[in-house]
Amino acid sequence: MGIKIPNEYEGSICEIKTTDNTFITTARVSSLASDKVKVSVKNRAVKSLAFGTRIKINIINSKLGFRAVEGSVFTYSFGELTITDVYSIAESERRKSLRVYMNTSARAVFDSEIPGKKSHAEIIVKDMSINGVKFTSRQHFDMGTDLLFTLDLGRRKYMDINCTVIRRGSESGSEGLSYIARLDNPAGREDEICSFLLQKQGELYNMAR
Repeated sequence: MGIKIPNEYEGSICEIKTTDNTFITTARVSSLASDKVKVSVKNRAVKSLAFGTRIKINIINSKLGFRAVEGSVFTYSFGELTITDVYSIAESERRKSLRVYMNTSARAVFDSEIPGKKSHAEIIVKDMSINGVKFTSRQHFDMGTDLLFTLDLGRRKYMDINCTVIRRGSESGSEGLSYIARLDNPAGREDEICSFLLQKQGELYNMAR
């Protein structure tokens, strides 16, 4: 029994997994048709997938949210994977579907008590989703504090993250207090953040192999 995925999902970032949730690669939805999905893949990891192999595709769209589908490998040619016999597994909020655990150090910038001056603090990003971030720091932050920190994407690429502290986390230890912050990045940055999170998720999987 096939489904028709809304055309608005075209261009969305997605991740491809086996049916037992083993990560294969990230991709981007290139076209949608009745009972068929085509995705563009830069990584040749899918080249070895045999015809008829059942796979899962988790699609993340900044406006429509998360969509999980399953289908069968039909063809792979010139960086495009075609999946047929597609049916829906789940639709849910992005935050529940894509939260990546990490242990990344960053330097946060925020307003100091002196008007017009900025303060700096070292933080450790513990996990991140499309909507929020958890971090620890020895610096005390009041609720409502606006922060800017930069993530190192590798290959001399960086991404600025704007967030607002909304509550204190339950953990505390040698790294300091734990905080939960809401991401406040400008509209249009969602796909960039999704791509980063999927990349980190893939790196974590490869390290665990």
